[in-house]
Amino acid sequence: MDRRAGSVSLAVLTLVALATVPALADGGRIKVGDVRPYAAETPHPYPKTWTDRVFSPGAEFVRVHFTGLHLGDGDSLTVSSPDGSQVWTYTGRGPHGNGDVWSFAIDGDTAIVELKGGRGNGWGYRIAEVGHGLVSMSGKKNPPTTEVVCGTDGREDIACYPTLVSGAAKPVARLLFTSGGFQYLCTGWLVAGASNSTMLTNNHCMDNQTEVSSLQASFNYQYSACNGSTLAGTVNYNGGTFLKTNTEKKKGNKGGLDYTILTVNGNPEATWGELTASSTAPVVGRQINFIQHPAGNPKDVGHFEDAAHSTLCAINTINQTYGFSAAGSQTGYGCDSEGGSSGSPIVDATTGRVIGLHHYGGVTSSPCLNSATMMSKVCADVGALLSCVAN
Repeated sequence: MDRRAGSVSLAVLTLVALATVPALADGGRIKVGDVRPYAAETPHPYPKTWTDRVFSPGAEFVRVHFTGLHLGDGDSLTVSSPDGSQVWTYTGRGPHGNGDVWSFAIDGDTAIVELKGGRGNGWGYRIAEVGHGLVSMSGKKNPPTTEVVCGTDGREDIACYPTLVSGAAKPVARLLFTSGGFQYLCTGWLVAGASNSTMLTNNHCMDNQTEVSSLQASFNYQYSACNGSTLAGTVNYNGGTFLKTNTEKKKGNKGGLDYTILTVNGNPEATWGELTASSTAPVVGRQINFIQHPAGNPKDVGHFEDAAHSTLCAINTINQTYGFSAAGSQTGYGCDSEGGSSGSPIVDATTGRVIGLHHYGGVTSSPCLNSATMMSKVCADVGALLSCVAN
């Protein structure tokens, strides 16, 4: 089974009826588009204004990849939707200072690229390729991906839990990024660490600087009311610096914790806060909240295990070894998951601390369990990059 490719054929999986199985994919990172060649560029040097209309027929969203971006002081480059409802602005050599920029997503198949200025000795830009999206990025529920639902699906809109909306859910973001010629989605979250922009997700989501540099981290991507259809005000940030990773699969005595630590540009924690990881192992029976962006959809939470809301999500196992994980590194729970949920925090409902980093679905069938790497193991491996606490 290739978890990255999402090749496990599971529309809605009730694992209780299955025999014992190895750790299954919950879809892992979700492929939501590809990268297609595109050729356009400004004159060098460029005039006071220059416009390119970037069209990728049939796309649900478009991302423009600039190379060699170099604007003069005071000049600006915008990437916008034709109706002007979405506008992203870039200056200088872009957010990473190297001229290589993946624009944030524009809904639909067309993006308007406009350069204004011509005041100095800027070089302009070259468009090398475009990200051609296959699913919606703007609130329309995407089709279900590979799901691991234990019994009936207990997940709900995060807006159904106002206390979580104002607390533990705020630092959780949807991650859109480019890798190996495709566009992918995962979940990530701001964590107390060595900087005010430290983020944690899975290694199987992203594991290098190129992927991090392409990142669009979307905070507050959620409905504003329980069971509503109106989105709250989403705020986007560029990926920053790749810091450290630990492989998904154990190799000898190394790896198997499946985490990546990175930074996000700016100071997102000033607005969205941060979660704190616990260096203490989870406790069996402890109630949890599984905050996630399943299939890249607006933020959900697993608070109950079932649609009838009769069973609270809780820790079922600790110190387990599931699939390719490091020995004794896993915790299991019956809370439901889906592709795109990879990288989500498993939050202790009592303390508010993060006790697990979700990454596997369907690790056992009797009982039906999904699993996370215990944050106590991540904290021990990461060192000073995270500010873990003992409670």
